[in-house]
Amino acid sequence: MFKKILVALDGSEHALKAAKVACEMAAKTEGAAIYLLTVTRQYKVTPQLKQYLMAENLMGEPKYVLDEMTESILLEAKKIAKEAGIKDVKTQVKEGKPARTIVDFANNNNMDLIVMGSRGIGEVESFLLGSVSHKVAALAKCTCVIVR
Repeated sequence: MFKKILVALDGSEHALKAAKVACEMAAKTEGAAIYLLTVTRQYKVTPQLKQYLMAENLMGEPKYVLDEMTESILLEAKKIAKEAGIKDVKTQVKEGKPARTIVDFANNNNMDLIVMGSRGIGEVESFLLGSVSHKVAALAKCTCVIVR
């Protein structure tokens, strides 16, 4: 039913539960692919730090440096997918506002389903501004599953 499943990851417990649910769904559908997406916020870099990063060849497109936390988020989700027997797993790291970036990625890549946790890392911000999962569900063109 769902062949292209996007899992939005932020390192939270709810996001890992979402990865498990998405992989269980994908395992029941022949030829399903899992796309693991993490969205980083744009780093505000001082001119001195920017000069250092450029000198060390660490700046490029996209402008973020893939840090240990981002790597561990993706590795944990890939492990879940492997344990579920999913063969087609793709990872993506994007920079921007989480909800808009998730929706844009889903729309631009013709995702059939977005699976994400109900609460992420930024719970105080979501209380004040509305949760990322709520925004994604409201804006996405495809089906969304929000995991608690």
